[in-house]
Amino acid sequence: MKIPALAVLAALAAVPAGAQTYNPTQSQQRLNQFQLQLQTDQLQQLQRQNAAVLPQAQADPGAQSQAVLRQQAIQQQLDQTNALRQQMQAPQADANTANAPLQQNGDQIQHLQQAPQILPGG
Repeated sequence: MKIPALAVLAALAAVPAGAQTYNPTQSQQRLNQFQLQLQTDQLQQLQRQNAAVLPQAQADPGAQSQAVLRQQAIQQQLDQTNALRQQMQAPQADANTANAPLQQNGDQIQHLQQAPQILPGG
C-alpha cells in the first residue's frame, strides 16, 4: 500500500508546527536580556571614557574630583544593572514586569551619557 506523498508531507509538517509555537514570554525575556546587555555595554563605554580622563585630570583637582564622582555614579548604575540582571534571571521572574525597571535603568544611563564631559583645566 502506497501512501500519497501529499499525506506524508502534511503529516511531517504538522509535527514541527506544534514544537515551534510562539511563546510571547520567551520573546519578551530575550528582548529584555538584549536590552540589558546594551545597557551594560553603554555603562562600560562610559567607564572607559571616564577612565581615559582620569590621568589627564590629575593636575586639576576640580576635574579630578568630577571624574571620581562620575566614576562612582557609573559604578553605582552598573551595580543596579547587575542587580536587575539577577532579578530577571530568577526562576520566578516575570518578563513583563521587567519593562519598567529596564526603562528606568535606560533613562538613568542616558542621563549619565548626557552629562558634560570632564575636561581638565576647563
